[in-house]
Amino acid sequence: MKPMYFGIFLIVYIVIIAANVLLISLIYKEKSLHEPMYFLLCNLAVNGLYGSTTLLPALLSNVLSYSYEISLSLCQTQIYGIHTYAIVEFTILAAMSYDRYVAICRPLLYHAMMSQRVFKLIIFTWLYPMTAFLIVFILTVRLHFCEATIDSFYCLNYSLVRLSCSDVAVVNIVGLLSK
Repeated sequence: MKPMYFGIFLIVYIVIIAANVLLISLIYKEKSLHEPMYFLLCNLAVNGLYGSTTLLPALLSNVLSYSYEISLSLCQTQIYGIHTYAIVEFTILAAMSYDRYVAICRPLLYHAMMSQRVFKLIIFTWLYPMTAFLIVFILTVRLHFCEATIDSFYCLNYSLVRLSCSDVAVVNIVGLLSK
């Protein structure tokens, strides 16, 4: 069954890449789509590329492998990528909802307001999640691990923290506060 799973996930990965690249290039080339909502949609597509590239290549290599092991550094890289992907996704959706709020509640001022704020919003949607999770991630990286098995096909921060033999109270509190 491994070749079939590999083929399915490879097709899914190729479709994700093709669809997102097509959307990004369409928004880039078509001047009529150079509006705030389309810039945010373009960032959603970029984030889709980022998230799928964080997860699927490692998954594809594990499907074909006889060993399902992953190095600690690769697991930590995957943790940072998956968590920041999710936070960026939600932050972009929040920025898109703000765009719709301004369009509905201030229709006459929409273009003036959003054309000034859209690039600040885009920078915020990437910068905030990357730095916010970095604090939790640094605390996780500093832990010492006693066990070496995660019961999942990808690494999550909580799964790695559970393997630690260090005191994880600070990591748990900061993790809860950061969400």
